[in-house]
Amino acid sequence: MSYFKAFMVNDFKNIGRDSLLLFMLFMPWLLVILMRSLIPVIEQWLFSNYQFILQPYYPLIIGVFIILQIPMIFGLVFGFLLLDDRDDRVLTALQVTPVAVGGYALYRFVSIVLLSIIYIMLAIPLTGLAQVPLSFSIAAAALLGSFFAVFVMLLLISLADNKVEGLAIMKGMGFILLGPVAAYFIDSKWQLLLGILPSYWPAKAYWLISDGQESWPYLAAGFVYMSLILVWLTRRFQEKLGQL
Repeated sequence: MSYFKAFMVNDFKNIGRDSLLLFMLFMPWLLVILMRSLIPVIEQWLFSNYQFILQPYYPLIIGVFIILQIPMIFGLVFGFLLLDDRDDRVLTALQVTPVAVGGYALYRFVSIVLLSIIYIMLAIPLTGLAQVPLSFSIAAAALLGSFFAVFVMLLLISLADNKVEGLAIMKGMGFILLGPVAAYFIDSKWQLLLGILPSYWPAKAYWLISDGQESWPYLAAGFVYMSLILVWLTRRFQEKLGQL
């Protein structure tokens, strides 16, 4: 696994010379700081002026900004790194080395999954909004969230041919988070129609866990559904590599 170290060093160099990627890497902690400092102020203002209690919506806030937003950030960062490597012909060169593209892809997948899980599991208690302690179920939801990060990365690299196109696609990816937000307010099985969006499953699982309900059917369905999508996107990415 020595090539993991080489890839990691190269990633740090690429991130260090790109201010956008560097900012995005620290954005999860900025989200945590803002949530911990601003939510109590907003909550007090809403209650004082409108007698609106924000606490029941804590799971929604964590689900969107931690379970989904953090993986999306990592998916975009690693997607842009992939675009950089493709522009620099790194992927083309790897096809004739002992490591090959398979080892590179393994490094990307393992890195993004581990980072997403670690960040999510650390960020949830740091927000001060979590209503349930960390558990195996939440770890499973975080793992499913890391699959969402891989989805974002592969979607970006599959649709964009360069970083300019990647930035345009990034701006349009916000709609992926709107589905789970809408589902949170739909109190019927019709919300399952929004399950076509991969972002629905990790958020829904976390909300059920926070409410003390059974989450495993949604976790299992999410893992199966997202795995199928990731296999399809991986094949699309491999087809693009063949065109280089």
